Amino acid sequence: MRGNPAIEQVQRWRLLVVALAITTVAALVVQRLFWYQVADHERFVAMAAEEHQDSRPLAAKRGAIVDASGHPLAMSVMYDDVYVYTPEIRNLSRAAETLSSILTIPVDKLLQKIQADDRQWNLLASQVPADVAAQIEAAELPGVELRSTRTREYPEGSIAAQVLGFVGAEGHGLSGLELTLDEQLGGKDGIVITERDTVGGEITIGRKALDPPVSGSDVVLTIDRYVQRVAERELEAAVKANKAVGGSIIVMEPSTGAILAMASNPTYSLTAEPFFRPDQQQLYKPVGVTDTYEPGSVMKVVTMAGAIEQGVVTPDSMYQDRGVAVVSGVPIRNWDGGAYGNVTVRDIIVHSLNTGTQWVASLVGAERFYQNLEAFGFGAQTGVPLNGESPGSFRRPSDPGWSILDLATNSFGQSISVTPLQMITAMAAIGNGGVLVQPQLVREIRGPNGVEAVAPKPVRQAVSPRTAETVLDMMVSAWDQPTLQAQRVEGYRLAAKSGTAGIPEAGGYSPEKTYASFGGFAPVPNPWFAILVRIDQPEAMYGGIVAAPVFSKIAQELLRYYRVPPTETR
Repeated sequence: MRGNPAIEQVQRWRLLVVALAITTVAALVVQRLFWYQVADHERFVAMAAEEHQDSRPLAAKRGAIVDASGHPLAMSVMYDDVYVYTPEIRNLSRAAETLSSILTIPVDKLLQKIQADDRQWNLLASQVPADVAAQIEAAELPGVELRSTRTREYPEGSIAAQVLGFVGAEGHGLSGLELTLDEQLGGKDGIVITERDTVGGEITIGRKALDPPVSGSDVVLTIDRYVQRVAERELEAAVKANKAVGGSIIVMEPSTGAILAMASNPTYSLTAEPFFRPDQQQLYKPVGVTDTYEPGSVMKVVTMAGAIEQGVVTPDSMYQDRGVAVVSGVPIRNWDGGAYGNVTVRDIIVHSLNTGTQWVASLVGAERFYQNLEAFGFGAQTGVPLNGESPGSFRRPSDPGWSILDLATNSFGQSISVTPLQMITAMAAIGNGGVLVQPQLVREIRGPNGVEAVAPKPVRQAVSPRTAETVLDMMVSAWDQPTLQAQRVEGYRLAAKSGTAGIPEAGGYSPEKTYASFGGFAPVPNPWFAILVRIDQPEAMYGGIVAAPVFSKIAQELLRYYRVPPTETR
């Protein structure tokens, strides 16, 4: 019996639709399988590997910072932390008893720590001494591992804190040389790669790979620990004795720019607990290069150097001092209000006459005057490797608001801001035959690939050797004046210049607050070192009274320390 053709046709269509659906689904499955297993194979393999891979960092030993003689000022001490992984421990009771005798921890407490979590490595003891770590390593206990950890320590105590800087909890520098030389000091951390199971536990027989750490480089400074201690000690004593709010002392080798000491007060302690205090954040920066001030009469030696170099005056040129000079309607007076009559340019330096100095600057002219400032490095960073260095500032003739009054006041160190490091660097050029040398804090870097020496870097010939010698001789005259008789250093000829600068405030300068400074060289000729002393807001106000005795004490001590032969007999 023949079936109904219409029904058969419907059935055939139904079978075709079902077959087509099955074929489509199968094609989609095949396409998806192809995508997973072929086209996107590498991505899924990587995802699987990542899911089962675990890694542990291996801390690199941070390089040491040592002084010019090799004494460590900051160094990383590597301790060992003891970790345990329960699945790898073959004999739990034996491991606990062995570790108990070595770590002097009761067995029951050790067992609690060991069994706290059997899916990961558990910290059993931190920063164990080297002899304890050696005993644990010798015991060769399965499931027990030593992991290195680093701690920054200071064998000399807290010294040159703002220069050295500090490191954070993760071992990276956050200020000072620790920050700017972090790449060299930090080295490269290593890593241990292992496999883990689906719940995060380490697979004991899984693959392990090791990329060992590379230790950081040691950095040798120009800082001398003894000179630094002398500077810090004398600065602290001067601040207290003069009821000041702070101060700064820098000692530099003129011929190389090597910074032998850089001290600031107030400062912070690298060894204090707690170390960081948020309410004193201003102390955690290298203020010798970040904070500016008006240098006052110390700047007069730079003004005179430029004038003598240009040939507009000599030390014997005459000036009629009437005690006041009016510039753009503003009276300029000498620091003591006195009028000195007929004086030489040398006398202008000896008596620190503002009136005479502005006269010399007017002879030089604005263009050449500011060219001279720039030649001595003012208005630009020195390039020393410390964070946050300021270039200082002063108005130039092309700047809005500049007037001839700026030329006058800039000549004796007011209305111009400089850092202590800029000031001593400029002065050092006078003691170095007129050659400006970049300040140097790092003498060499000792790394895995050898020793990299850092050579002195002459910047430019700021003035001629003859001009430098002339100005140095004028500074000798300033040092030899009767008012500084008590500060003489027996057997040595010194050169120096005092400075007293009012501190700006609303409406002008404070009549009671000053920066009292004193800068100079010892011995003369051929200075071994330059010293700049600045005392902030001292009770006695004047650099020749407050800062000169500090200069003298440091000079005497350093002349003995370096065994400098006497330069004169009296």
